[in-house]
Amino acid sequence: MSKHIGRKQRWRQESETLYLSEFGRVAFRERAWFGLLDYRTMTLGDDQLPHWEAHHLRLGPFKRPRNAMLALEQEATVLRNRHGDHVLFGEQLWAEQ
Repeated sequence: MSKHIGRKQRWRQESETLYLSEFGRVAFRERAWFGLLDYRTMTLGDDQLPHWEAHHLRLGPFKRPRNAMLALEQEATVLRNRHGDHVLFGEQLWAEQ
């Protein structure tokens, strides 16, 4: 995450209970805030051909949406550091990187 880009520029509010960014969503459910991160990693299949494996993370519960946003961004950074170009977030396409 670049520190010079403000949170309000990285996140947009869709409704009172939902915030969206390029990495994932923060939603108010079950009386708490949760970070919802959908991502795909490239793995080799049985036939040694690469394919994208889907993963879903639910981070939380958090008391404030800001805390869920930070946790989601930190997890996205860890995944990007670990997998490099072999990780896609949300509906991102491989050619978009």
